[in-house]
Amino acid sequence: MKNRLKGLTLLETVLYIGLFSIIILIVLNFMLSTQEATLRTQRKSSLHQTSQFIIQHITDSFEKASGVDPITSIFNNQQGKISLLINTETKQYELQGSRLSFDDTYISPTNVIIESFYLEPIYKGEDTIVGVRSTIEVRSVGDSKLIETINILSLIR
Repeated sequence: MKNRLKGLTLLETVLYIGLFSIIILIVLNFMLSTQEATLRTQRKSSLHQTSQFIIQHITDSFEKASGVDPITSIFNNQQGKISLLINTETKQYELQGSRLSFDDTYISPTNVIIESFYLEPIYKGEDTIVGVRSTIEVRSVGDSKLIETINILSLIR
């Protein structure tokens, strides 16, 4: 009677380790791809939320404004500045560094960069500004390829 030991041969062990390694690599690749996609989606969402907030903020300010001060405003420049007359006070939107501010308070978060704040006045007659066309470029800090351009037409009511 032959004595046969039951067990794994060296070849079978190497085969099992190889298959297990391939499965682990596939799972790891899937997890890393999912993590990268989630991060990119979060950056896009943050950029879009910032753009929507800026649009709403400027729209609300123009609804309250009684006019624009053309002397302290800077138009037709990438680093624009606008002074709005609101309730006998002058409130300013301007680009400070790479952030948009309203009356010296930042309204854009640190995870986005405001590339440009271009303002174009709309006149009624020769000297009365009745509206402003704004073009604002917003870029994500984490991914420089994510850029959103905001175009707003704001009228004084």
